[in-house]
Formats: sequence, structure tokens, C-alpha cells
Amino acid sequence: MKTGSGSFVLSCLVVLTLVGLAGCKAPETAPAPAAAASGSSAPRSKPMTWRVATAHLEDLFAQIPNSSIDDFRRETPEEERTRVNASHGEAGLKDNNAHVYGEPAPATTDLMLDHVGINEQDVLYDLGCGRGFFLMQALLTKPLRKAVGVELATSRIEIGKRALALMLAQGLMPPGKTLDLQEGDMTKANLEDATVVYMDSVFFSDELLRAVARNMAKAKDLRSVVMIMKGLPANPWFELDRKERLKMSWSPKYGSEVLYYKRTAAPAE
Repeated sequence: MKTGSGSFVLSCLVVLTLVGLAGCKAPETAPAPAAAASGSSAPRSKPMTWRVATAHLEDLFAQIPNSSIDDFRRETPEEERTRVNASHGEAGLKDNNAHVYGEPAPATTDLMLDHVGINEQDVLYDLGCGRGFFLMQALLTKPLRKAVGVELATSRIEIGKRALALMLAQGLMPPGKTLDLQEGDMTKANLEDATVVYMDSVFFSDELLRAVARNMAKAKDLRSVVMIMKGLPANPWFELDRKERLKMSWSPKYGSEVLYYKRTAAPAE
């Protein structure tokens, strides 16, 4: 019958259409790009501005009694005063000022680090680091991977270590970065991995600086040295590259001279 034949044909067309649709596959979605091998699964924290970093660090040190710059300036234990002055030789004992404490203004720290081109591979040393504020700001604001402070005054390094513990406890330390605060003599410190060295050298004696220059010269990757007011005595390894006047905590109006040295000779034996 025509009617039956038409229905049969129509049914066949429907079946064929359904089979055709079943055989069609939706386009496959391209897989998401794999995470970069450099550790992008844990995004690197964005560096803070020096103003934000300073605010965090000032709050942190406020939690530690007798830890401010003014506290350090007002009183240095007599034993530490003598020990620090003696480390500068006869001139240190005679002048009796090597123990005096100071830090660059936070804005100045930011400028100095920019001027030496701090990068992700750098290891920054502060010789005579005090409470470690300079290095903590550097780690929070710049891409360097490691900072090391060397300080002879026990009370200052202990304050720095307490501040570091608070940084870690409060999650302030950026991932992948380290801060090592060491109590010791800067002329004997192991600087083998240093790439940049900073010294607040205002009252450093020539005798001490000659010994420091020789010790720094052993660091094969050291490329830049930054100092305040007093520079290195003549030596075969480093020469003055340039200088500028920047604000300091002790001289916010007139500032002090900052000296930048570059490597000029092969490492010392």
C-alpha cells in the first residue's frame, strides 16, 4: 500500500538520520597549556613598593622591645661597644665611634638597589647589618633570591633574628627567598656566593676596610659594592665607578655620599 510504503520510507529516513548524528563527534577541546617548568604552579609573589614594605617592617619591629634605630643609637652594651671598636684596629679603639648605628632611608635603599641592577640571581650581603632592616626591605621589594647579613654586635643580630622569625610566622617572606643573619667578623665571613655587597661604612677604619676588600675579592661572582661616605682604600680588585648624595636616617635633609664600586680584577687567592 502506498500509505504503508510512505511510512516505511519515512521511518528509514529517520533511522538513517539518527545513525548519522550518532556517528558525528563534537570537536575536541584543546587541552589547557601545561604549567611552565619553572614552577608557575606556585605563582611568584609580586614585589612590594618600598613604602608598603617599610610599613610592614615598622609594624613588625614594633612588636619587639628596644628594636628601633633610636634604641640602637641610645645604648650599646659596653662589651659590644668595645668589641666592635676593637675589630677596627687601633683607630677603632682610639676614635670610639665604630659601634655607632645607622641605616639608609628606605627610599635610599630602593634607589641604591635599583642603581646596581639587582636581579633574580643576585645574593646580597650586608656587612655590619645591625638588625637586618636593609636586607628585609630588599627581599620584599626586589627580585633577589637570597640575602645574608653579618654583624658583630650580639644584641643587634638577636633582634634581627627575632624579626626574621616574625616575618616567617606572619607570611611576609616571599616564597623561594631566604635571609641568613650571622653573628661574626666581616673580615672573616664566607662571601663565596656574594654578587652584591653593601656596607654602611661611615665609621669603618682603613685597617678594617683593607681586610674587607681582600675578603670580598675572594668572591668570584661579586660584581658590585655599595658603601656610604667612606670608600675602599686603594686595592687591585675594586675601583670607584660613581657616587651620589642620598638621604639617610641620620641626615634626611642633606644626605650622605653613596659610593658604587665595580670589580676590576680576578678573584684573590
